[in-house]
Amino acid sequence: MSSDGNKIHKLEAVHTEKGSNDSAEEQPVAPSAAASATSRDMSKVAVIVSLLVVVLLVIFFFGMNRNIAGLTEEVKSLGALRQDVSKLDERMLQMEEGLPAQMKRMLAHDMVNEMAMKAAYLGNTLEDQPLRDKMQGIMESLKEVRGELEK
Repeated sequence: MSSDGNKIHKLEAVHTEKGSNDSAEEQPVAPSAAASATSRDMSKVAVIVSLLVVVLLVIFFFGMNRNIAGLTEEVKSLGALRQDVSKLDERMLQMEEGLPAQMKRMLAHDMVNEMAMKAAYLGNTLEDQPLRDKMQGIMESLKEVRGELEK
């Protein structure tokens, strides 16, 4: 029974009768036996779940390891690419430094050629001999300048 003052309840075994046999009493099922059977069943489930977790972790680990190995190769190739880009940058700087001077020479060479052509035309069209001689001297000077620019 129970004690009302302490609020403690006591469980008593319940006896059931079977059919016509009034004297036969069935043994009560102990709560500890049911709990141990349930805990055994749950322990089997826990072991299976933990084994599955371990298998999944191994698969995940090897997958990540393979991905990291691929990323490592990519990073190494990026290092080589970075070296190639730095070499190209150096070449561009060299070309940019030499380009303005070379362009100025080419432009001056073209201007001297143009002036030589104009001087030759004037030398052929002028009727005055002293002017023709001066134009001839100018053409020779332009040829010397052109020769210097071609070097």
